[in-house]
Amino acid sequence: MNEYELDHFQSEFDPQTMAESLKADGSTQNKAKNFAILKTSSFLAFSKEAGRVAILTNNKKESLAAAFTCREELEKWPFERTEVAEVPFAALQAIVKNNDRLDGVVIDPFGKALVLKRDHLSDIDNTLAAAQPRQALKLKATRDYPIGLPLAVKELCESHKEVYRVWILAARGEQDNEDHKLLVVDFDGKGEDLFPHLAKAVRLYLRQGERLEMRKADIHLLRVAEQATRPIYEKA
Repeated sequence: MNEYELDHFQSEFDPQTMAESLKADGSTQNKAKNFAILKTSSFLAFSKEAGRVAILTNNKKESLAAAFTCREELEKWPFERTEVAEVPFAALQAIVKNNDRLDGVVIDPFGKALVLKRDHLSDIDNTLAAAQPRQALKLKATRDYPIGLPLAVKELCESHKEVYRVWILAARGEQDNEDHKLLVVDFDGKGEDLFPHLAKAVRLYLRQGERLEMRKADIHLLRVAEQATRPIYEKA
């Protein structure tokens, strides 16, 4: 990207819209729509070399990769300046994922200052995955999960009387190269009303970058889950 284009750069992403999408009570459909815009957006960043961007530390001692939606926001930077690069959001995610010392990304830090922590970055990918057309899955029992995960599910589900049973299975789609975790949930209601709360409850028990999918149990999933393993939660 040449200097003229950088001077006139304007990301299609709106931090205020994203802040609304991050709220727990937002619908999955609206979240997925806004997350998709973010996922395909690019930002400006001070970068000395590929794969590295300027880092800010906030008053909570959190280290955040700094990105900007336009040149005007970039010009608010009060520190030493290096070369400016256009950085896709996916690259910012990768920078955080590959550096344990980073806590997330901050967009327009001297403007609206939208902070996307590691859990937000995971939620973005999980929400987009959930919004994709369902592909056929190969399912099997698994014990590859932390001992505290069933307890976290139990505590959450006990406050949601509409939940009857929950299973955790290993799942692999037709185009997947490895298994991921699938929560099969037998409950009344809509997934968008329950799943954001369930995802928040189990997030701490997932490995960095680990994919978690959640599906409402239909007749097929119930049959497979019941044959594969015992539920990790069952309503008393």
